[in-house]
Amino acid sequence: MKTDLNREQMMIIVERARYQRSLATGDLYAAATRKTLVWLAKGIDKFLHLLLMSPTAHH
Repeated sequence: MKTDLNREQMMIIVERARYQRSLATGDLYAAATRKTLVWLAKGIDKFLHLLLMSPTAHH
């Protein structure tokens, strides 16, 4: 397959693709971290609610 792109143009395209992949990976990590923190916060909230609303809790 013959291409009209020279080596420099191909390297620019490859560099842009690597940059976009890096951004996408960062977005994935941020979303996963946020989801984990939300899950953890909900778990802690449920635990504290159960602990503080138990009949044996001192009021």
